[in-house]
Amino acid sequence: MKVGFASADITPSIGMEKPGGFRKGFHRTIHDPCCAKAVVIEGDGQRVALVGLDALSIKRSVVEAARALIEEKTGIPRSHVLVGCSHTHAGGPTVGSVPGEYAHAFDPELCERLAQEETTAPDLCYLEHVSKQIATAVIMADVTRQEAQLSIGRGHEPTVAFNRRFRMKDGTTMTHPGKCNPDIIEPAGPTDPEVGVLGCWTPDGQFLGCVVNFTCHGTTGNPGASADWIYWMREHVTGAMGGGEVVFLNGACGDVTQVDNQTLDAPDAGLGYSRRVGRKVGAEALKVLAMAEPTELLPVAATQKMLKIKTREVTEERFQEELETVRTSGPEDPNWLFAREVVLLHEANKIEPEVTCELQAVQVGPVVYLANPAEYFCQFGLNIKQRSQFPYTYIVELANGCIGYVPTPDAFGSGGGGYEVRMAMSSKLVPEAGQMIEDGSVELADSMTPGAAPETPQVEPVCQVWGYSARSDKA
Repeated sequence: MKVGFASADITPSIGMEKPGGFRKGFHRTIHDPCCAKAVVIEGDGQRVALVGLDALSIKRSVVEAARALIEEKTGIPRSHVLVGCSHTHAGGPTVGSVPGEYAHAFDPELCERLAQEETTAPDLCYLEHVSKQIATAVIMADVTRQEAQLSIGRGHEPTVAFNRRFRMKDGTTMTHPGKCNPDIIEPAGPTDPEVGVLGCWTPDGQFLGCVVNFTCHGTTGNPGASADWIYWMREHVTGAMGGGEVVFLNGACGDVTQVDNQTLDAPDAGLGYSRRVGRKVGAEALKVLAMAEPTELLPVAATQKMLKIKTREVTEERFQEELETVRTSGPEDPNWLFAREVVLLHEANKIEPEVTCELQAVQVGPVVYLANPAEYFCQFGLNIKQRSQFPYTYIVELANGCIGYVPTPDAFGSGGGGYEVRMAMSSKLVPEAGQMIEDGSVELADSMTPGAAPETPQVEPVCQVWGYSARSDKA
């Protein structure tokens, strides 16, 4: 086998927009570099590329442009390149509608203002830069491939990620209801504490790098542009291992963040807490690497499939109601923010009544990475893991594009609710979307044959008692 790692910088400039909210925000400082970190793995003549991108999300068109350049320069098939976003809320301007996207609307001037001036908008030059840097990272990783062995293992870190949705005494479900709110009954969904680590080593045991999969929003909030807690996780791993690269791929964290609403501990955000989360996840990754038994993990393969998923219908009555709110209220009113979103969705549905959802499976021996472009609820990720035939199955959300939140059916039900299901451009798909993605992901995994999982070296049983302990002195 051969493996190569590389990194390319995508740090936003001061003054660029900071995505992740319903209102505009701008970068004023830089805390740490945002990167595209790539690994290329080759086995039996097949190559795959995994890219961890420090971004909230990425447009499918950006990934497709990068894939085309990668295929041209390296010969790695486009379908063999996976680009997963870390979902840092302190990355560059990759999110939102591009200029001219609402030229068809009932009132183009109004909709363009709502989409460009009243909410996060992408920077077209930055998108082009990110696309080229994704390609640069993969091309350099491919060029630097060297003989290597791989290890795989899983850790467990249950203390830093929490479901942010709660069932309340009034029968509803709320997102972030407040720390120790007396009306909380229980969390409305699970977490996934598994830390999956694919390690890469030279034949003589030198650490080259690893791929880490964990399930948690990137919202701890380092001060300034940042990879968020993922920065501290990478620093912790590479510092302890004496170098190497860490490619991070986020799991199904659509409803999972670092905020523990069931304790009165100090606010779960800021530099200190970001460092704590990153180091805890990094420490668990280091435990897994410490137990590594490097070997060949074959086969190496990738496949993909496309789904067409319908968007939620905005009735004419609902559209007129929300349009009236847009025209009579303002951004200081949260209801205005969602009214804006419904108006934009109504117009977007005219030309895109369904979205293209790419599902992808990348296999490295007994490991399969199952990627989707959703901000996917954690329960679906756990379901896929349980149904997968692979001994190591890792979900990669917000991969190769972005189609918004995909909640579970009960979140849409009579006892559901919360921010993630509220109709918006960021939550626009029919309730069946989650199950479609789950079933499609499992089908991709079922189409592959898992490689043999590495075994811990064994010794022959010894029946003779150690001589020094055969007898004890009598009193």
